[in-house]
Amino acid sequence: MDTTVQQLLASEEPSVRFRVLVHVLDQPRDSPEIRDLQEEIRSSARVRTLLSDRAADGTIPYHPYAKWYGAHWVLAALADLGYPPGDASLVPLREQVLACWLSPRHVAGVPVIQGRPRRCASQEGNALWALLTLGLADERADALARNLLRWQWPDGGWNCDKRPEAASSSFHESLLPLRGLALYARNTGAQHGV
Repeated sequence: MDTTVQQLLASEEPSVRFRVLVHVLDQPRDSPEIRDLQEEIRSSARVRTLLSDRAADGTIPYHPYAKWYGAHWVLAALADLGYPPGDASLVPLREQVLACWLSPRHVAGVPVIQGRPRRCASQEGNALWALLTLGLADERADALARNLLRWQWPDGGWNCDKRPEAASSSFHESLLPLRGLALYARNTGAQHGV
């Protein structure tokens, strides 16, 4: 494994080095080396490409969930790459994402079939995780977390399958909400609800 780690640490891609240092070698995110690396990530070609469609007002002129280039996916990718937290220039993207996932129409439109909410909660879960990771969360992160908990199935996960016979959570719809809620709990100290 040491050879693999050394090869990854020699990568020209700063996000690869970041992930190895932080997620494999447990380097503290607030260390000078990681902060310098995050600045390298900020100016990387990959990040420039992700942000290349921003308009003059800082928004991305597509539906926030347009795969893989809408604001939702761009924020998730930036968080995953190790983009430095607290960049105010990303606030317009945050606003697009929250306007989508917290709109009254969206929230009220979640169907309940056989007593279970049918929601692709990976969307809210991914948004919650990305906003927290990027240091962009505000009080509306509480609303994302509340909605996720409200839509959670008795077995602990989520599912958007509208077939009445669907009776268990979907792994794919549960992984991202759990990741977002775990980070939310770590950041806020919330243990049993919001």
